[in-house]
Amino acid sequence: MFAEGYIGIAGTIGVGKSTLTVDLAKALNFEPVLEEVEGNPYLEHFYHDMKAYGTMMQVWLLNHRFRQHREFVARISLGKIRGVVQDRTIWEDTIFARMLNAHPDKIISDLDYNTYLDLFDNMVLRELVFPQILIYIQCSPETALERIKARGRPMEKTITLEYLKYLQSNYDQFVAEMEQAGVRILRLNWEKFLPISEVVRLIHEYSLKPSSFTKWVRPIRSLKPAPENKTKLYADQRA
Repeated sequence: MFAEGYIGIAGTIGVGKSTLTVDLAKALNFEPVLEEVEGNPYLEHFYHDMKAYGTMMQVWLLNHRFRQHREFVARISLGKIRGVVQDRTIWEDTIFARMLNAHPDKIISDLDYNTYLDLFDNMVLRELVFPQILIYIQCSPETALERIKARGRPMEKTITLEYLKYLQSNYDQFVAEMEQAGVRILRLNWEKFLPISEVVRLIHEYSLKPSSFTKWVRPIRSLKPAPENKTKLYADQRA
């Protein structure tokens, strides 16, 4: 089901999700829900040994986002807040798990990936609600890389244009899956930032559109080796 007053912001690294989340929440008198860049106890270990910590890092992220999601949905339903704008929803966790599994080095094995997806099903599909609208902001990988360099986060120094292109294709696939499930998708060209007033207008317009929501189509399990992907990934940079 959907939660009125729940807006998700989706997009690749560096596109501008956090800024839009804060500005849009202020304009709507909603509460911003930002992704925690710091505080992941597995992140440093993951950089040193991706195979050893990749699966547990994904599990930690899923657990953290699940708790965050349940808390703000409860607050909306109890009338404690009008709504939230969330920087990267729990549904997007599967993008990164899928990429780690598809990595040529199998950072997450098929067995661990399938177990992760079963956990995702049990936690997410039985409990959670979809956003009223998912806003998918897009810019070219080249623009995203420029923005990443401009903000200067040390952990993002290894991000390459090649990785951003691969991430973009995975995001396109994810958004298509969400749309097929009936979620309202508002696509915005974010090469240049739109005025918040225009984003608010489009949100109100899209909120009136009928929804054909059925159910989330879970990612396909695979016990066969994934096709080799020549793209070199640095797949955990999520900011």
